[in-house]
Amino acid sequence: MTYIDAYTEYQFNFAINSDTGENDGGFILTSLAGVTDAIALGIAKAFNSQPWPTGVTNPMTVTKQDKNFTVYTTDLVAVPPSFT
Repeated sequence: MTYIDAYTEYQFNFAINSDTGENDGGFILTSLAGVTDAIALGIAKAFNSQPWPTGVTNPMTVTKQDKNFTVYTTDLVAVPPSFT
């Protein structure tokens, strides 16, 4: 049996820049975990609204990707075996 599945992925990235250097970070959340556009945008806005020490910049960005894919099951009894 073949079916189409889909989810949305939100990729968060940030870089903390100060006179001592730069530290990069990031994480991924998905709609499978209940994250919506509003939640993703709210996280980035809240992160960017934090009061950082003088001289520190810390911009966070969020990228949204809608992912669609086909899932196949296997028929290992068929000759030759196949995906269905």
